[in-house]
Amino acid sequence: MTRKSIVLRSRGFAETHNPAQRGLMYRLRNVLPIPIVLLIALWSRPGADSLWRGAICLLLGELIRWWSAGHRPGLESLLKQGRMVTKGPYGLVRRPDAWGTSLVGLGIAVMSEWWPAYLMLAGLAALRLRFVHPVEEAQRQQEYGEAYGAYCQAVPEYIPSASHFLQWYREARRKPREVEERFGAREAFLAEGSMFMVLLGVVAAMIVQWLF
Repeated sequence: MTRKSIVLRSRGFAETHNPAQRGLMYRLRNVLPIPIVLLIALWSRPGADSLWRGAICLLLGELIRWWSAGHRPGLESLLKQGRMVTKGPYGLVRRPDAWGTSLVGLGIAVMSEWWPAYLMLAGLAALRLRFVHPVEEAQRQQEYGEAYGAYCQAVPEYIPSASHFLQWYREARRKPREVEERFGAREAFLAEGSMFMVLLGVVAAMIVQWLF
């Protein structure tokens, strides 16, 4: 911790997040996966079985990402109001999109039937865990303060316990009463539209590889 951080915290102030401290990996988080995925698609050796098995995994992962994107504005609104998030994907874990992204990557690797794809995508996931997620956590803590701290105490980051899952399931059965609890199809489309197009291109490239 820097001297500036210690002084600011001793006086009751939160240190402003410096974009220069986010690191190269954080700045490239949305760019780096594209050439890697395209490389996998070009070097893939798909078969009929690998295509449909991988497609199921990829579709499930994208549905989770879509579900998460549609609830993200509600998450942000509730945190700004200092209220607890109990419903939707963000009531189950703090990073449901990470599960979706992992399943998408696994689906691409299965479809490719090219073993280096597993290593490349696992490396990407490890880089995100190490360099991207901590920065995002710090940004949220800075933006939402105590509300986000309480949210972190109540909701696990990746893997829910059995008791938390049962509590979330009981809450999920209740009909949404607040606007923030509802799924936003428009928000999901705006957030995931470009990702959906990239995945369509990857799948199309693999089908061409299989046919020719």
